[in-house]
Amino acid sequence: MRRRLTVFSAALLAGALAAWFGAPWLAPLPPALLAAQSVSTRFLAADGTPLRMLLTEEGQRVAGTASYADIPEHLRNAVLAAEDKRFFQHGGVDLLAIARSAWDNLRAGRVVSGASTLHQQLIKITAARPGPRTLGVKLVEALQARRLAMTWSKEEVLAAWLNRVSYGNLLTGCESAALGYFDKPLPDLSPAECALLAAIPQSPARLNPFRGIERARPRQTRILEKMRALGWLDAGQLQTALAEPVRLRRFNGGFEAPHAVQMLAGGTAPDPVVLTTLDAALQRAVERVITERLSGLRERQVTQAAVVVIENATGHILALAGSRDFSAPDGGQINGAWTPRSPGSAVKPFTYLLAFERGAAPASIVADLPVEYSTGSGSYLPENYTLKHYGPMTYRAALGNSLNVSAVKVLQSAGGPGALLRRLRQLGLTTLTESAEHYGPGLTIGNAPVRLVELANAYACLARLGIHKPWSLLPRENEGARLLDGTFCYLIADILADNSARALTFGQNSVLRLPFPAAVKTGTSSTYRDNWTLGFTREFTVGVWAGNFDNRPMQDVSGVTGAAPIWRDVMLELQRRRGVSWHEPPPGLVKAVIDPRTGRRLTPQSPPARVSREDWFPPQRLPPPAGAEDYDAQGRAILPGIYADWVAGADNWMGDLVVCETAKKEKRPWQITSPAPGTVIHLDPDLPGSGARLLLQANQQGVRWDCGTLEIVDDAGRPVALLKPGRHTLRAEDPATGETRRTFVIVHPE
Repeated sequence: MRRRLTVFSAALLAGALAAWFGAPWLAPLPPALLAAQSVSTRFLAADGTPLRMLLTEEGQRVAGTASYADIPEHLRNAVLAAEDKRFFQHGGVDLLAIARSAWDNLRAGRVVSGASTLHQQLIKITAARPGPRTLGVKLVEALQARRLAMTWSKEEVLAAWLNRVSYGNLLTGCESAALGYFDKPLPDLSPAECALLAAIPQSPARLNPFRGIERARPRQTRILEKMRALGWLDAGQLQTALAEPVRLRRFNGGFEAPHAVQMLAGGTAPDPVVLTTLDAALQRAVERVITERLSGLRERQVTQAAVVVIENATGHILALAGSRDFSAPDGGQINGAWTPRSPGSAVKPFTYLLAFERGAAPASIVADLPVEYSTGSGSYLPENYTLKHYGPMTYRAALGNSLNVSAVKVLQSAGGPGALLRRLRQLGLTTLTESAEHYGPGLTIGNAPVRLVELANAYACLARLGIHKPWSLLPRENEGARLLDGTFCYLIADILADNSARALTFGQNSVLRLPFPAAVKTGTSSTYRDNWTLGFTREFTVGVWAGNFDNRPMQDVSGVTGAAPIWRDVMLELQRRRGVSWHEPPPGLVKAVIDPRTGRRLTPQSPPARVSREDWFPPQRLPPPAGAEDYDAQGRAILPGIYADWVAGADNWMGDLVVCETAKKEKRPWQITSPAPGTVIHLDPDLPGSGARLLLQANQQGVRWDCGTLEIVDDAGRPVALLKPGRHTLRAEDPATGETRRTFVIVHPE
C-alpha cells in the first residue's frame, strides 16, 4: 500500500512539474468551459415575485451567472478557505500543496488530502470526462489548469467555479444555492450561510442540509475558523457566525401558477428571466377560493375548477388556475383554462349582440313558444332548462333568464348559426373549426367546445365596449382594434348586470348579485358535465369553469351553484384589492317605459298598463306607442294568435295579465303541438337525461298520453317520453270526449 502511494505521489508531483514547465498550450481548454453556461428560465410575477425556475437541458436549476463583483466577499473567502487558500498565489497548479499532500499521504499510509486547485476543479467540472480518473487524465487536467491560469484572470476563474459547481438538489451555481437553501438572493447571505454553501460542494449528497444539518455543520465550523485564521473574519464575526442557527427554506425553483407557467414554457422563452403579467397575491387568492369552494361540492361530484382573470385595459392575465391542484392524481395537470369544453348558455350574449346589430333592442319581444327546426341531421327541438315555455319575453328577460328556445329564435332572426360562428371566430375562439351546418342552431346554447381563456377574452371585449385585445401572459402594449359597436356592447352588459332581468330563473338574491354592478352569465352543459360563469366590471373580466376532467356528470349542479360561487369570491377579491367601477351609458341612448308583455312604448296617451318597466333604446329605435287596441277592458295585454295555446296552458306564468282575443273568437279543434309527425330525433348525450327526454304537448288541457314502445312519465305535471332508438307512435286522448290524436317520431342513436 505504501509503495503504491509512493508511486502515486511521485507521479502526481511529476505531472504537476510537467504542467508547470511543460507545454500547457498543447492542452486546449474544455469546449464546455468556453461555451455560454446554460441558465434556467425563471418566471416571475409582474412584481418580480418568483414563480418557477425550470430545469436546464442538463437537468439542473441554474439561477444565473453571477459576476465576480456580484458574489459576496464572505462567500468568495469561504470557498478559498475550504478549497484553495493559496488561490491568488499559485499558477493554476499548486506545487507546494501537491508536495505537502504527497508527504501527508505517505506518512498516513493512505490518501488523507488532495491538492487540486480551483483551476483544476473547474477543468474537471466542465470537461466531465467519463471513465476512471487515471494519472493520464490528471496530467491533462493539470496542463489545462495551467493554461487556464495563463489565459484567465483569477477573478474570472473564481466566478466561473462558483457559477458551475454543483450544490446538490439539482442546484448548480451559487445563485441557485442561495435560493435553493435559503430562498435568498446572493447579497443577503450571512457569513454563516456563506460558509455552509462553501462546505457542500465537497460532497453534495453526504453534506445535503435537507437530510440533516448535523452532517454539514462540522465542515461549516471548520471553514469559519479557517476564515478567522486567515484574517477574513474578526473574532466578533466568528462568534456571531458560530452561534447563528441554520434556517433552511427550501426553494426548488418554485411552483407558483403552474398551469400559466406551463403555457409559457411550451414556447421559446425570449430571455432567461420571463416577467409575466400574473399578480402573485391574486393568483394565490384564486387558488384558495377554488380549494375552499370545491370542498363544499365534493359530495355533489364536483372535483375540478379553472379560473381566468383578465385586466381589461391591457388584456393581461392577472391570474390563471387550470385545476384544483396541479399535483392532484385526478387530472390536476390538465389545464381547464385551455381544455375545450361545452360552454352551455355562456355564448348566448353574442347571439343577442347580433340581434342588436340588426335592429333589435332590449325591449324587443321574442315568442318563447315550441319550435322545431329541420337540420342536416334531423329535426331540432330546443328546450328550456325547466322544460317550460314563457310566452312573450323581452330580449332583456330572455337573455337574463337564459331561455334556450328564445335564444335559438333570436339567432334565427339575426343571421343564423353562420353569423354567430363568424362572430365567435372573430373574437378569438379558435376551437370552432367545423362548419355552421355542423353546429346548427344549437351553437347559441353551447353545443361547440370552447376554451375558457378564449371565451373570457371575448367577454373582455364586451367589457371594453367593443375593443378587442388579445389576451396575454406576457406584458405588452396593445391598443386593440374595434370589432363591436360600443353602444350594443353596453346594452348587453347592462342586461347581464340587471338582477331583476334574471329574477324569473335565478331569484332576486342569487349568488350572482354582488354589492356593486357587474355583468355575469352562467352556462351549464346538459347532463351537468360543465359549469361556467363569466362576467366583468369595467376593469376586470373573470371566467370560471367547474366540473370533472373525466367527463363524469355532476349531481344537479348548475352554473349558479357550481362555478358562480367561485366567480363571486374572485370578483369580491378584486373589488377589495384593486377596486371596481361600471360604465357610464354611451351618448345617444335614451330611456323609455315599455310594456314587457308587448314591447310597446307607454306614453301619457297610452291606456293604463298593469305591468311596465323602463329600458334603454338606441337612437331612432323607440318602439311604437301602446294604444287602446293593445288592451282589453280589464287592462290585460292582448297577444297575437300564436300565443293562444300558451295563454290557455299551464306554462302561462303571467296569468290574467294577458289574453289572446283570437282564442276567444274561434273554436279550433285541439291537436298535438309537439312533436310534429315524422320528427327525427338523434339521441345526444349533451341533452337533458342523456338526450332521451321528449316533452309532449297538446293545445288541450288534461289529455292523457300513451305509447306502446316508450315509457311516459310525469315531470312536475308535464308528460315526458323517455326516448330510445326506433319508430314510436304516440297517442293523446281527451278523457272528456274520448277524442284521440296520434303522432310519431323516429329516434336514431348518437
